[in-house]
Amino acid sequence: MLYLLQFACLILMLISAFFIAVTRIHVRWTNRRYEYSRWMISSALLLMAAHFFLQMHYGFRATSTYLGAVINIMVYQPCFTLFAMAIYNVEATHTKRRKMNLICAAVYAAMLAAFAVGYSFSGSLNIGAWLYVMLALFLGNIVYCIYMIIIEMNKRKKLLETMTATDMLPFIRYARASIAMLSLIAISMPFAILSTKLLYVVGPLGLLITLF
Repeated sequence: MLYLLQFACLILMLISAFFIAVTRIHVRWTNRRYEYSRWMISSALLLMAAHFFLQMHYGFRATSTYLGAVINIMVYQPCFTLFAMAIYNVEATHTKRRKMNLICAAVYAAMLAAFAVGYSFSGSLNIGAWLYVMLALFLGNIVYCIYMIIIEMNKRKKLLETMTATDMLPFIRYARASIAMLSLIAISMPFAILSTKLLYVVGPLGLLITLF
């Protein structure tokens, strides 16, 4: 069951990355910020695909839930940050994007430091309570990114309503639905990392949300 779920994730990540990359061909007038976002999402999807391939090949999660949790956190954090930055890159100014980049990089550095300390004490990937420190940093990064995206999204909504006379309600509803689903899967992800049973519920749900 776990192997099939990982295989489905691998295929969907590769297909999604392919479609996002191919749509670049159909863009008549390119925008640098949108293209940055395109390649950040593609990179995140390819990184996830590589992660699922390695999970299938070496069986980290199948061998030990604890071992799989450590590896998942270290991969999911930069992938989620790339997704979040791709959205934020479209919405925010250059100064704010740089600040968010620095904060997310600092959080990941702190996560790697926690892993290094835990590994030095235990001598293995079973780092004990330091896993929960990494998980707390991961969850904090998720909450921070989503909060910043919502703030900029509301600012963009007001700007669009001021500048255009057309009905922007469909766009606003789509944007809000997308961020709501991203928030749902991102917040449930830390719990699925620690529980294989929860993973069987969150995993398929995450695939549907990613496809959307």
